[in-house]
Amino acid sequence: MVFLRLRNLKSLLVLLELELNLRSLLLLIAMVQGIVIAVLLLWRGFRQRRVEDYFLAGLLCFLTFSLIEHFLGFMGVYDNMRERGQDITFFPFSNKLTWGPLIWYYVLGLTDGNFRWKRRYYGHFLPALLYYAFHLGVWGLPPSVKGSLFGQLWFWQISLGVEIAFYLLAFWYLWMVLRRYQAYRQLVDAEYSNTSQIMLTWLRNFIYGFFIYLCFDLVFNLIGLVSNFGYNDAYWLELIRAIHLYYISVTGWAFAQKTIVPFHVLEKSAPIADAAAGQTEPSTAKVTGKTPISSETLEVYRHQLAQFMEKEQPWLDAELTLSQLATKISLNTSQLSYLINSGFDKNFNDFVNNYRVEAVKQKMRDPALAHLSLLGVAFECGFNSKATFNRAFKKNTGASPSAYLK
Repeated sequence: MVFLRLRNLKSLLVLLELELNLRSLLLLIAMVQGIVIAVLLLWRGFRQRRVEDYFLAGLLCFLTFSLIEHFLGFMGVYDNMRERGQDITFFPFSNKLTWGPLIWYYVLGLTDGNFRWKRRYYGHFLPALLYYAFHLGVWGLPPSVKGSLFGQLWFWQISLGVEIAFYLLAFWYLWMVLRRYQAYRQLVDAEYSNTSQIMLTWLRNFIYGFFIYLCFDLVFNLIGLVSNFGYNDAYWLELIRAIHLYYISVTGWAFAQKTIVPFHVLEKSAPIADAAAGQTEPSTAKVTGKTPISSETLEVYRHQLAQFMEKEQPWLDAELTLSQLATKISLNTSQLSYLINSGFDKNFNDFVNNYRVEAVKQKMRDPALAHLSLLGVAFECGFNSKATFNRAFKKNTGASPSAYLK
């Protein structure tokens, strides 16, 4: 049955004087994959109210659309249409100016459990709308007029300007999402004691992967500008984009994690430093320049907190947060964050996990707990994942748990 359908498809293409060659087929596979995953993301977003899935679905669709021009070109569609008196040259199948805003709002949705769409966000898509307006206007011109545009200097200047605008906007958006991700990680370390379930590792790979692709895209086009790459040469860039589309669609669908972190709520209660400035600790200074705890009382609070941690052992609670601990010792989050940063030279995550690691080291030597696995001991001491335990243990001791036992 499958072979029969393939034969029928081939017969139809021959009838239409089109050719589904290897180059078109490779692009088609990625395009079908992208559209299928986009539909699944839309369905998941609707059922689970995951607004970030809508943005990722939109990104997959526009990445897919960007492959259509070369897919149709290598099938001979453009030539076939011209012979039939229907010219689709300049039709805006692709609009790369949509990529940046979609990436930005995808990251915002992932890193803020309270993210809501606002009407003013539409402004980010204005460059993409202008691109559509220009290209649709050119596409609607008579074929003879469109053909003459290739020899017009002003037309090529506009096209070059659009490309420059795309790269500037794309790299700017990637810089913004990288700052956002770094701020998110910093905020999570400052508020939560177990972070493996909310660190969004996939997001880091997504950002770096897109950055690498954009760098390759820019270098390829710069070389093409100097070397006068032709239509066939540009195919290799399309193939790289198809591979990138395939990776994003598969891994983006597999990543079903939804953050519980209320980003802006925590940001206001415990302001974080500017990640781009290279600072790693939360900023707790007030606008007036005063610190939450005076230097005279810092040592007193430091001693009280150390005693509380030793006696009450709140770190045994795997879900312990900065806000919860602050309530237990009658401080606000800004005061506690400042106390831990300045008094112990640690962020909240490292501070709490240090007690857990010390407890694990003690219980490793307890014969009564010999029946427990190393991970079982870690869970007894407040850790809730193997990844968090291994990372905290190595940071504290300089060795992995297994190496430490030896």
